[in-house]
Amino acid sequence: MNVPVRLSYFDPRYYQLIVQTSLLSWGWISLEFPFYPTQILAILITTFLVQATFLAFYRLPQQYLSTFNTSLSLILLLYANHWIWLALAAFIAIASKFILRWNERHIFNPSNIGIVIVLLLSDSAWVAVGKWGQGLWLFLLVAGLGLVVILGFQRMASSLVFLATYSTLLLLRALWLGDPWQIPFHQLQNGALLIFTFFMLSDPMTTPKHLAGRCLFGSGVALLAAYLQFAWFIPNAFLYALAFASPFVPLINYYKSGELYHWPIRSSQ
Repeated sequence: MNVPVRLSYFDPRYYQLIVQTSLLSWGWISLEFPFYPTQILAILITTFLVQATFLAFYRLPQQYLSTFNTSLSLILLLYANHWIWLALAAFIAIASKFILRWNERHIFNPSNIGIVIVLLLSDSAWVAVGKWGQGLWLFLLVAGLGLVVILGFQRMASSLVFLATYSTLLLLRALWLGDPWQIPFHQLQNGALLIFTFFMLSDPMTTPKHLAGRCLFGSGVALLAAYLQFAWFIPNAFLYALAFASPFVPLINYYKSGELYHWPIRSSQ
């Protein structure tokens, strides 16, 4: 008897896709973000061409959902004076998944490593942090909590521990300096920070497999981000912190092993 094919369970990448496209639509329509078709096409065309090339080379099934998520993350976070830098970030992001691997997992979050390398290479690329406004910030927070519901606390532990640790560090610093509480609260009202926390740091393919490892990883990224931000005055330090910490994930997995995560697949059951 033929049984209808269905998803084994809801794929969280579809939820991420809905949130990302909603952000872009809200930004362009309500907040009047600049719309640069050339730059957006540079990211989309590059990511899909590179993905298709590597899939064909390794004779793997055609799959582009994660590629679309990566493209939208780059569009949301990265800006440049010339489209070539965006295309380079897109190339690095996708190529890193196939080239920089360890034990069936890619080492770096694709969009994170693409953004960080381009920021290090050029002063003509940047990440905008203050453009979102309070309304969109609240939307991001609610959307991020929705992802917690879908993936569960254990899978989102890196993100939740990071946000709790980073928030605590900002509050402690404000107390130490005698700053009003509005300052750390304003620092947390950062759209790029929330996109990073819930839609980049949460990537189950590049975070530790064990719950304890994910908690350790999230707190470590937060501590490093705070150090880079306040000791070295590096903007968007959380992006650099994740890129620096990611190569330690295989070491964490060695000491704290767990179940290897796979994106949901179609099942006939």
